[in-house]
Amino acid sequence: MSQEAPASSITCRDTTYLVCEARDRSLSAGEQASLAGHIQTCPYCQVAAQQFSQLFSQLDALLARSQP
Repeated sequence: MSQEAPASSITCRDTTYLVCEARDRSLSAGEQASLAGHIQTCPYCQVAAQQFSQLFSQLDALLARSQP
């Protein structure tokens, strides 16, 4: 007997897309909950989310320096 994943569960790929999309738009409450739930339970996505956060901070700093 196999168990199906809950409908609200998302994949690591989905998590990557949502982390990136959150930079350009506000995520819905459902997206935020799914993203947070996945990151809490997936050590790989925890690391990836931290890396994206660092990358986005570095990009913001670089872009701020290049503006007149």
